[in-house]
Amino acid sequence: MALNSIEHEWNGFAKMVFNGWTPSDVQVREMKKAFYAGAWALFTALQEIGEPHISESEGEAYLEARRAECLEFCRLLMAEYLERN
Repeated sequence: MALNSIEHEWNGFAKMVFNGWTPSDVQVREMKKAFYAGAWALFTALQEIGEPHISESEGEAYLEARRAECLEFCRLLMAEYLERN
């Protein structure tokens, strides 16, 4: 797995989501804000995991729960994508 920038991940996400239609500049801008807000939320959580008051097992459980959450979101997104195409 490559460690990509948030911008790189956004570009791939936007390409997939906007496939087949041309969104307005406002739609792209607002969606990009939401994408970066999600990245920031995860980044701040990762910083918190490194703090002494978060045990290793709590950190692992949090990351696994976020992984499952993202996988479910991707599953739903792909199902929606396949319905459109």
